[in-house]
Amino acid sequence: MDFMLAAAVAALLNIGLLGGIVATYIQNMRLIRSYFTIGLVVVASLFVVQNIVIVIFWSSVGSAVMDNKKIVMPMKNCVFSFSRVLEFDIIE
Repeated sequence: MDFMLAAAVAALLNIGLLGGIVATYIQNMRLIRSYFTIGLVVVASLFVVQNIVIVIFWSSVGSAVMDNKKIVMPMKNCVFSFSRVLEFDIIE
């Protein structure tokens, strides 16, 4: 549970830091007007979206920890499916 909380806090911190970076890149984009700065804004914005998804995931996992069957069984099936796709052998 502590790991999940730490991951969510780190992702929230990343969102704040990336917000500052995106704001700086947008200011530079207004002055420089090049494709490179547009690319920087797009990539940094995608990192913000990624961290938002991480926070949503960890908050949903944290609420599902109370009911182990709710999260363990789907994750077991997911890992089993991925291992078969990647042709890894897993021990059950």
